[in-house]
Amino acid sequence: MTDHADWMRQILESKRALRMRLASRPIAEKLAHLEELRARSLAIRSARAARPAKPALRAP
Repeated sequence: MTDHADWMRQILESKRALRMRLASRPIAEKLAHLEELRARSLAIRSARAARPAKPALRAP
């Protein structure tokens, strides 16, 4: 159990540190990053739409 708790604590500390770094950046840099994320999201969405749908699983 301790390993899991240590692992989770490290993740939470890392997230907190990342949020602090992002919060300290200039707004123009944040907006540029947001636009990059949006472009990536649109690319993923269009790639998923281009693939044929998988058939639904049916209960026996």
